[in-house]
Amino acid sequence: MNLIDSKIDSFYTQSSEDTRLKTGLGPLEFERNKELISRYLPSGKATIADVGGGTGHYAAWLSGLGHKVMLIDPVSKHIQQAEKRAKKIKNAFDCQIGEARNLPFAAQSFDLVILHGPLYHLLEQSERIAAIKEACRVLKPRGIILGFAITHAASTLAAFQNGFIHQPDIFKMCVEELSSGEHHAPSSFPGILAQAYFHKPSTLINEFQLCGLSILNLLAVEGMGWMDKSFFESWSTPEKRKRLNELLALTESDRDLLCFSPHMMIAAEVNDSLG
Repeated sequence: MNLIDSKIDSFYTQSSEDTRLKTGLGPLEFERNKELISRYLPSGKATIADVGGGTGHYAAWLSGLGHKVMLIDPVSKHIQQAEKRAKKIKNAFDCQIGEARNLPFAAQSFDLVILHGPLYHLLEQSERIAAIKEACRVLKPRGIILGFAITHAASTLAAFQNGFIHQPDIFKMCVEELSSGEHHAPSSFPGILAQAYFHKPSTLINEFQLCGLSILNLLAVEGMGWMDKSFFESWSTPEKRKRLNELLALTESDRDLLCFSPHMMIAAEVNDSLG
């Protein structure tokens, strides 16, 4: 029995999530995510739950820094790949199949919880709220949640970039995302991310506030630099990369520009009253 919708499970079983962060915009996303996560790592060794941690890229990095990491993912293929990755490193992380709304952990077990996939693969707000509240349950008082979301304009901007915006099925998909936040991949374009919810910044903030959390920051992951028509050439040129990074640093917390970034990260703190 699948812990998540069968379409989502099938998508990740058939795709190569393990190599995604190594191709296209993946390296930019990976490096930026590590940079943003680093800003909220507790001093000293911490206990971290990597929820929706996929095949373990972030868990391996965090374990390499000396932290105790537990990776949770609902896709069996991901867990198998993560276990292989964990065995190759000195400070191995633990892996367990599970789902964000029902974490197999005791209350107040972690210093930090990272929500990588649940916020966009749970279509109903009530389900996302349940995942956030479950993260709060397993966090220690004053613990921090880092939640990653896809921005509501991500597909539309990508469709403009790759020339697909006038494809009827793609246009329909983009209109739905911009209107309701719901993403449904057209069958005529296999390989596109399975059904998901794409957030507006205000919606993401509201969902965390509904759980009684204090918002620490909302930051762009890739920012707008990826829209450089010669991005890959520019990113491989030190001077041009420096310029793109300066632009990213200037705009990363500008909420009026967050929609130009494919992903964003919210940082929120559990109040003492919730613990």
